[in-house]
Amino acid sequence: MKTVYWLFAVSAALFISGIAFIIAGERTARAATPASATAAIETAPVATIKQIMIGITNPSAYVIYEAVGTKNTAKGIEEIAPQTDEDWAKVESAGAAVVESGNLILTGNRAIDKGDWVKMTHDMMDKATLAMAAAKAKNKDKIIETGGDLNTTCDNCHAKYSRE
Repeated sequence: MKTVYWLFAVSAALFISGIAFIIAGERTARAATPASATAAIETAPVATIKQIMIGITNPSAYVIYEAVGTKNTAKGIEEIAPQTDEDWAKVESAGAAVVESGNLILTGNRAIDKGDWVKMTHDMMDKATLAMAAAKAKNKDKIIETGGDLNTTCDNCHAKYSRE
């Protein structure tokens, strides 16, 4: 009988030790997760709104605006439109860059106000998302439409908020 009690005591001790190691490991994992997640979230914005507009938003928006249209040349009127999958991918990526620039100008304390500024930025992002979808579908007519709508959102915002 003594052997049975001894085996029971050893088994119980091992079981309790195993549970203790699992709990300790879980606590260590939980403590490490917020620190790594916080490090990714706490990046400090460095660019101004003007720098984001000049470096990301404007060049990308112009890719969309100029993707489809016509131009008058010595040969006559020429149609402009993306021709290859790569050309369409550039237009789609330009739309993504406009959306992401909207995220950037709303990050941290960059938002000029919490009302119209945020609403107009989200309008710009929505129109750029539609341009992305049009490029993905390789729809020239929709690129013209969404590019015009995107331009309108930009003009509306610049009419209210100075470009300076």
